[in-house]
Amino acid sequence: MVPTPVEAAPIAGQLVPMAASGGQQQGVGRISLAVLIDYIVQRTYHELTVLSELLPRKTDMERKIEIVQFVSRTRQLFIRLLALVKWANSAAKVYKCSDIMMFLDQQALLFTDTADMLAQISREKLVNARLPNFSLPLAVDVLTTGTFPRLPACIRDRIVPPDPISESEKRSTLRQLGNIIQYRLVTSSLPIQMRNLQIENGRVTFHVNHEFEVSLTLMGDNATVPWRLLDIDILVQNKETGEGKALVHPLQVQYIHQLLQSRLIENRHPLHDLYNCLHSFCQSLQLEVLNFQLDKLVKERLGMCLRVMEYLPGRCLTIGYWRKDVKNYTTSDYTLSVQVDPTDSNKPLLVVHKPPINGSKSTEQAIKSEHLSIEKLLIHTIHERAKCKLQEIEASLEKQTAGNCVISGTPAVLFIPVMSPCITSEQLHISIDFLTGRVLCSMPFCDPALQVVKEVEVLLNGDKGDMEKLFSELRFQLMMNRIDRTVQHLFVECKTKLPIPDIDASPLAKLSKYKMYINLTRYSQFYVVVELNQSETDSKVIAPTYYVMTVKSISFDDAATDLPTPNLKVTSLVQFDTFAITHGPFTRAAEPSHDETPNLHKRQFSGGSDFPAKKLRTESWYYIPELAHSVAMCEQKIPFWMLSEELNRRNILHQGIEVECFGTGLVLKLLALPSSLLERGTKSLQKKLLSCAFRENDGKPARPWVVEFIFARAPLATLSSREQSARQHVYFQYDFIENKRIGDIVESFLDSWKQMANLYDSVLDFADYFDDSRDGLQNIVRLHSFNYKRLLLIYGADFSNQVSIEWSVPEKQFKLLFSMSTHGSPIANCHCITDTQLQHEFNQHRSIPQLLQVLHETYLPLMAVAKLPTNPLLAGSSNLARAVQSFLILPQSSTHLKIAFRGIYCLDVYCCSAGLVAVRDGAYSLFDKSKAMEGFTPTPGLKTFFNMYVDDSSVRHRSMTEDDNPPSPMESVDSFLAQQQPSVGSPAQRADGLRFHHPMTPPSNPLTPASPHTSVLHQQSYSASPGSGFPLSSPPAVTPSPSLQMRTPSPGTLLTSSPSAAFHVPSPGQGYAAPISHIHSPAFMQPTTDTSASPGRKSRSQQHPGAESGSPYPSNLPMQSPGPRWPASPSMPGPSPASRLIPMSPGHPMLQSPGDPGRNGMVGPGSRVLPQRSWAAAVPTLLSHQAFNVLLTPTVMQDYPAMLSCSPLERFLGCVFLRRQIQRFVQSEETLVALPTTEPGVVLMRVESMTCRVALQPSTQQILQLSLTPLPDFHEQWSAEELQVLETVFERKVVCPPYKPNAVHAFCRLLAVPVRVLKDCVQLLHLELRPDRSHKWALQWCWTIPPSAPHIAPAGTAAFIATKNKILFFVSDSLARRFLYCNSNAA
Repeated sequence: MVPTPVEAAPIAGQLVPMAASGGQQQGVGRISLAVLIDYIVQRTYHELTVLSELLPRKTDMERKIEIVQFVSRTRQLFIRLLALVKWANSAAKVYKCSDIMMFLDQQALLFTDTADMLAQISREKLVNARLPNFSLPLAVDVLTTGTFPRLPACIRDRIVPPDPISESEKRSTLRQLGNIIQYRLVTSSLPIQMRNLQIENGRVTFHVNHEFEVSLTLMGDNATVPWRLLDIDILVQNKETGEGKALVHPLQVQYIHQLLQSRLIENRHPLHDLYNCLHSFCQSLQLEVLNFQLDKLVKERLGMCLRVMEYLPGRCLTIGYWRKDVKNYTTSDYTLSVQVDPTDSNKPLLVVHKPPINGSKSTEQAIKSEHLSIEKLLIHTIHERAKCKLQEIEASLEKQTAGNCVISGTPAVLFIPVMSPCITSEQLHISIDFLTGRVLCSMPFCDPALQVVKEVEVLLNGDKGDMEKLFSELRFQLMMNRIDRTVQHLFVECKTKLPIPDIDASPLAKLSKYKMYINLTRYSQFYVVVELNQSETDSKVIAPTYYVMTVKSISFDDAATDLPTPNLKVTSLVQFDTFAITHGPFTRAAEPSHDETPNLHKRQFSGGSDFPAKKLRTESWYYIPELAHSVAMCEQKIPFWMLSEELNRRNILHQGIEVECFGTGLVLKLLALPSSLLERGTKSLQKKLLSCAFRENDGKPARPWVVEFIFARAPLATLSSREQSARQHVYFQYDFIENKRIGDIVESFLDSWKQMANLYDSVLDFADYFDDSRDGLQNIVRLHSFNYKRLLLIYGADFSNQVSIEWSVPEKQFKLLFSMSTHGSPIANCHCITDTQLQHEFNQHRSIPQLLQVLHETYLPLMAVAKLPTNPLLAGSSNLARAVQSFLILPQSSTHLKIAFRGIYCLDVYCCSAGLVAVRDGAYSLFDKSKAMEGFTPTPGLKTFFNMYVDDSSVRHRSMTEDDNPPSPMESVDSFLAQQQPSVGSPAQRADGLRFHHPMTPPSNPLTPASPHTSVLHQQSYSASPGSGFPLSSPPAVTPSPSLQMRTPSPGTLLTSSPSAAFHVPSPGQGYAAPISHIHSPAFMQPTTDTSASPGRKSRSQQHPGAESGSPYPSNLPMQSPGPRWPASPSMPGPSPASRLIPMSPGHPMLQSPGDPGRNGMVGPGSRVLPQRSWAAAVPTLLSHQAFNVLLTPTVMQDYPAMLSCSPLERFLGCVFLRRQIQRFVQSEETLVALPTTEPGVVLMRVESMTCRVALQPSTQQILQLSLTPLPDFHEQWSAEELQVLETVFERKVVCPPYKPNAVHAFCRLLAVPVRVLKDCVQLLHLELRPDRSHKWALQWCWTIPPSAPHIAPAGTAAFIATKNKILFFVSDSLARRFLYCNSNAA
């Protein structure tokens, strides 16, 4: 057979029309390969869909056969398709030839057929062809009437249907038919099950619930006309596995329809026969559904538990459960049979049990036709079977129960009370396993793995053994669980065994074997032992007995040799008196209630008549109140007992353990502290103490110790509302970690007492000063709070700063904490700068008045110092890789600061009394003013700048020769020997005598302050200077200086008549006996050496023997000649000058500074020009606080509003710093030529076309000015306006904050370029200074490379580079907001 040609693949999917039919072989149709593949895929999908619908109803073997047949058939089909595709791909030429031949054959056929047809027409048809006669009547009828009435009548009768009957005729006919059907039903026999009928629309419908529904009608009114079966609907459904689909196939329904229709003809009782047939079919179908469900249940889940014993289709289905051939299962088989009623087949399916079940009628009703479910039937059957078995177990265990047993729940559970009393969770739960019939035992209250419960379960599933012994064991286990649950909320640990070696020889051997050990975790050596015994009156009741046991850890040597690792040894075992514990004062006791069951109790008060009896809720019986109260009592009293033992060991008297009022807790009150603690300051505090008590804080889990001190009113009246009462309570809390030594708690308590004593000692001395209005402390400080642990003081201009003073026990020193009194303040306390120095000095002198005076005198200077910027700057130096701080503040003492500017210049700032501040150049050596200290550079012109801020309040004396005569050590000795008079307002001038010690601070040379290298104080190494070991007196061989006799002080004699000096360091030969004398305080605030007496009760002669002669030192001090031992001598080899620094406090006299007051309190530069000396700035300059604040406050200069806001000091130092950088650039750049000059502070250089002069502005000393003078050869090339542009740019854009040295470097390079290029750059700078408003852009010259510029060099580098051929510089276009770098040809 020639294969059917298939169209080639290149036109895939195109349909080719079928060939002409004519019986020839070429006429076979063709089809597209894509369509063929689509047909094959659709056919396969259709067959697969049919399989998915039919396979669930077939058995497993049938499903496998169908799947194999489908796979084989589909595989053969696709193999053929594959062969066809391969052949089609290789038959392209055959396709073309076949198409050509077919086309030619079709053309030839067409020509032949045409010739034959023409010949036939001409020879046969055209010979006899005639025209018919015209039908004139027909044409007339159509043209006139528009119809054709002459058709034959047979056509109308056979083709045209008759008219339908009307709706009324239909209703009448159906009504008559309904009456006929009703009459037939009345006159014939009707089954009882088919009484549910409905006659409607000429038919009767019989409905039998959950079985079938059938519709009948009659074809006439004759009595012999048989019933006509119209419709049958089977109502049996499988809702669990049938997925709602019909169980009977339509072909089966059609067969039943034909069968029943045949049986309705010539039948005496047709309706009975109809019901019997359909009812029998529906019952068989129900059994089939149950059998199918059971097969699925056995195969999927319960194959080991269920078995189909017998299945007779249409008759019976028998199921076996709880099989006996499995190990440990019950010994008999149980079956369930669903069958047709043998006595009456018209009844529903019957359920039969073997062996019978009491009340099986309920199980028989479990099979319901509306929801056929074999699983529900099994569950209901097993549930009833389990209840019967539990009833048998209940009867067998009746003697062991302690109450009525109950069977309830689904699945059924038998609840057996084991002991009396017994709650539900303590009952033994017995149930039956639904799958195996095995008895299961459990007890929710106990551990699921409890061995006793398992043994009871084994006995119930086998032969009955000693059940009474097991139930007794179970009661003890329940009681142990009650004990565990009772103390689970306490910090204890329950144990059933302890590692006690040789327990038979211990007191525990006398107890029963059922006992529990409750360990107090905080005190591991204490245990509460609970012994359990059966009650003598009732064996079902367990009675506990309580003991307290103490143990100790023993080593291996203390134990028996045959024991490997002994741990504990019982030292004591004492039995509790439960009644005494639970019926003590403020204790609730458990007493039986008369209106309830005797086994239940109420909680009533028995501590006294103050507590009325109240009806409380009944407690759960798993909670044992006596045990909980006993454990809690031990846990509460043991720490107090340990504390009392420790206090007795330390000889601290106490009142013993007491119960507080209303029973709120225990308390231990002290009677007195040991005499060893009554040191300095504690006697007065002991007099203030009213009470001291120890308590435990039960509100926290850790239960820390709380010690309460009650003091009388404090010696100081504070602002705190909590401290206004007559008594003041102070609380300390000590954490008590588990098993911690109680001695540590007592040590912490004694440290707290010392903490309060140390603080109270200082406060007591401070109270005398504060209460005296003549001292004026009430005007500078307010007492915010004093709680014996901390003193909180507020001070400052608006009392916005505060200082906290408290004693640190670990560090054994006072701690000072500075902060702001107002929360959320944007500024910090200014004394945080010197907090370390203030704290160390306070620990040396411990004088609160002296501390307050220091804080008061240094407040305004430090507030000004705090305004200095300390942020690091990346462009602050030529080295861009290192950030440099603008200002670095180095506190040397509480009144001495070193301020470093960019690590080059340094200032010494001394806070003086009377509102003055002394400032000097800290770069100069302390002894040789011609030498600078290592690491710093002297600041030129600093003296002249400071003199501009000297006002009237800081000028007291004037020396015309102070700048010409450098200070010498001899003049400081002269000032040391000078007899000074007390200053105005000093406490020494009071008429009522001297209240306090005369100051021990001798006058000293103010020109010998500390060295900046090692003067930064350390917290632990702030000690006396090396020079303090010299004698206190001055050399006797030195005669007073003439300047002193003429009352004209020299530059080295800057002291006035005051007992203390501004820059106090020991003078040559000076020495002190104690380190505290190095901290100099005001004369009226020097603490006394005898704290037992009042500071104001000694006369001046008693305090200082030499006071009446005018000398501030004792007259019996030895005088020593100034020899090589003078530490202040410049040629004296020894330690660094920093070690000779002795910090001072306010109260020293005002220092003298050269200069006369000018207008508005300021000295102008023209009032007195100081001679330029390299050491002039080493002499301190006195400034008032107002002038010092102006010097350090950031402002904007009036003539330069575009500059950043900064302080005058920063502007001056910045200008000096840039002037120094210009000198370096002149030396490094080849195009810049330095010129000699005799003017101090002036940089003179020459470029190609002009001379440049750089100097500070004389009027303010805060602006660096540039003066340009053209050379004679270039005088005509430069105009005054162009020179002014360069000078203005230098002042406003280059040497301005933040004072970048690279910007100055770039400007210097700009000046050195050729004249023609420089003039072009001047035009650009002119556009920047005076922009043309008609332009839409603005130009800005960049002196340093900005961060957003192209990465040519690091940001901050000088943005002007000139080479032989090219010049690179940066400008910024403000409109486009971009940076442009320009290459300019130098030629």
